[in-house]
Amino acid sequence: MYARQYGDRKLTFDFSETLYLDNLLFVDRETNSVWSQLEGRAIAGPLRGFSLKVVPSLQTTWRLWRELHPDTRVMVITGEEGMPYYYRRPKARFAPVPVHDTAPLGLGLAVGGQAMFFPFGQLKKAKPPFEFSLGGKLITLHFRKSDMTAWAEDEEGNLLPGVLSYQEGWMRFNPDSTLFHTRMLPRQETLISPKFNSG
Repeated sequence: MYARQYGDRKLTFDFSETLYLDNLLFVDRETNSVWSQLEGRAIAGPLRGFSLKVVPSLQTTWRLWRELHPDTRVMVITGEEGMPYYYRRPKARFAPVPVHDTAPLGLGLAVGGQAMFFPFGQLKKAKPPFEFSLGGKLITLHFRKSDMTAWAEDEEGNLLPGVLSYQEGWMRFNPDSTLFHTRMLPRQETLISPKFNSG
């Protein structure tokens, strides 16, 4: 998730029909610039090279979110007004990859200048939550198989910016990432309950 702010203006985004490095693109209505979903950076148009600010978010089921935040208020949008549309380009500059990425799903995380990808297959074996050091910071990694989601918190319990992605897609944008494996964990993991602050 990204902040919409660019200078003193807010951008409005729509989906693109094309892919870049097998990842979705989106287009802003104000400048017609094309943005990479996974990278959060404009790759074409007047704002090319500009990166949006990452906002910590959790991609999960309503069931898990309600469990973590039982007092949540739900916003309901009726009608098609304000809903995103698919942006069509007559001659797409970025052609789709013919074969869909089938690499394992997992959590991509970048902390303190270090990036790591946590495949769900390895997280199942690791039995989260557990504490882990990344970029010189102690983080707590959570995983819920039933809700197909994973997330990380800092030492104060704040949600860290992470991305649910396919391994191949994450590695294309973050080639220096380390792949997490259960052998990286100490024999005794410290278990901690989910506590991230949503406000």
